[in-house]
Amino acid sequence: MSVSGLLRKLRRLDFALVTERLCGVAKSKKRNSKNSVRAAFPENPPKTLAYDALATLNRDFEQVLEDLHRLEALRLFPHRWQRKFLKAWRVTLQETRAWASFEVIEVLHQREEREWNSLGRIRQRSEKPSEPPADI
Repeated sequence: MSVSGLLRKLRRLDFALVTERLCGVAKSKKRNSKNSVRAAFPENPPKTLAYDALATLNRDFEQVLEDLHRLEALRLFPHRWQRKFLKAWRVTLQETRAWASFEVIEVLHQREEREWNSLGRIRQRSEKPSEPPADI
């Protein structure tokens, strides 16, 4: 995938619901953008979608880095200053990938921690021995 392909994919976000809601016929009345974006995303999307999207994002960044390497191998950048720019592009892409992954993982970490605590409390309640009924 090319750089432009990756950028198109990032803009598209690969969420059918977002595309359906935001790319349809424009409404004449002004919408609160914060609420409309929130309404486009489900409150608690399945975790598998988030992890899959993160894996896809990282795979596509890797593809762009490989494409840059292939362009370099074709000797399209004969001048030293061009190769320096190529190196800067690679580092910038790697930094952007790491930053995006970090931010997504941070959100997923918080979500997993909340779920872990909630399920732990449920498990602890189920393991408590039930008390015999009081004599009347």
